[in-house]
Amino acid sequence: MFETFRDALNMIGLYAAVGFALAVLYNILRFFRLMLPKMRIAAAVSDFLFAMTAGVVLFAYSVDNGMGFFRLYYVFAAAFGFTLNMVTVGLIVPPLARLFGKLFHWFAGKLFGILTIPVNFVCHKATYFYAIIQKYISIFAEKRKIRLQNRRKMMYNNTDHKIGKVYPKGGESRNAIKAKVRKIN
Repeated sequence: MFETFRDALNMIGLYAAVGFALAVLYNILRFFRLMLPKMRIAAAVSDFLFAMTAGVVLFAYSVDNGMGFFRLYYVFAAAFGFTLNMVTVGLIVPPLARLFGKLFHWFAGKLFGILTIPVNFVCHKATYFYAIIQKYISIFAEKRKIRLQNRRKMMYNNTDHKIGKVYPKGGESRNAIKAKVRKIN
């Protein structure tokens, strides 16, 4: 239950190394966050995931090496290792990330420019072929229309063979009053 001074120093060294390793992981995430600064939501998610990962790692090390106890000096030792990494190796990350960010944006712009040439070519050809196909479809649709014959003796809608079934008592609403017609001689 009680740790000796030697065990405590071993745990401090172990947790300082764990904090240093966690800082390496954080610097990798920070590198990508600084390289692509417009991805703020991804940065927030990665920070949250890092915090969860760091908590799980510290807990796992306390269960495995700390005999199931989690002491406050474990956190201080991990924070010391983290800070040591950030002060030494972590100082290189921001300028290096900005340099790689500029190189990435330049390379992505060139690649995008190269890829847009065939895409634009295909789009222009597709538009041209679509216009030709649309022209032929409109001609076919115009020819397919059934037109009324234009003869003087032809009379359309002459038969009303279904009108008695649809309107048995006359009127469009089926309950209209029939008009009485008087014949004048």
